[in-house]
Amino acid sequence: MTAPSRVPELIDNYLARLTAAPGLAGVKIVDGPLVSNSAAAEWLFVGYDGDPEGEANVASTTQTWAGLGARAKNEEIQLTCAILVRRGSTAVKPLRDRAFAIFAEAEAVVRADPSLGLPPPTVCSITETAFSAPQTDKGIEGRLAFTLATLPTRI
Repeated sequence: MTAPSRVPELIDNYLARLTAAPGLAGVKIVDGPLVSNSAAAEWLFVGYDGDPEGEANVASTTQTWAGLGARAKNEEIQLTCAILVRRGSTAVKPLRDRAFAIFAEAEAVVRADPSLGLPPPTVCSITETAFSAPQTDKGIEGRLAFTLATLPTRI
């Protein structure tokens, strides 16, 4: 039986590749939102936008039937991800620079294997980013939300 969606496989594969990426050593890579009192300064969330006040959407898909007979579907996935950098200061530039440096490493993982291990003809890319720098009681946070998307692929 064919899986109803490739979302779980996409998340697992992206997490495995991010965790193995040498440029992300020291960054806490997390599957979805994490309830933790960790003092980690740098986070990369897969399946979470990094906003504790947000909706906590993991992924969205669009599926259409691929021809007659309901034997196959085409699926397009948008996976929500985010980078969060904390330094305990009010200086925005170092947070922004580090958030985008971590993002460059996360994007390099996708560029190295655009299928992220999913069956052909899967092609993934980063389609949207949004940087914010909210002030918290512990200083400014650099938050870079991004979307990992797949082109429509038959499942």
